[in-house]
Amino acid sequence: MATTPPDRDPSETRRRKLQRDTLTGFLSFFAAVALLQAVINVTRPEPEVWPAVLALVLVLAAVWLWRSGRRR
Repeated sequence: MATTPPDRDPSETRRRKLQRDTLTGFLSFFAAVALLQAVINVTRPEPEVWPAVLALVLVLAAVWLWRSGRRR
């Protein structure tokens, strides 16, 4: 287990980790919904680009946040 500096409260570190995990879960949920919408959009006669772009941005943000949280 990593040691915390003397001026940081261990509960503060845990709270920050829980906040990051909550944000990662929230972002991942909406990334999954956007990905599903993008897949459904492809089956339409005239698909639009924005659902795929939104899915890409949300998935990349979720992966970045998840990976940055694992480094700590």
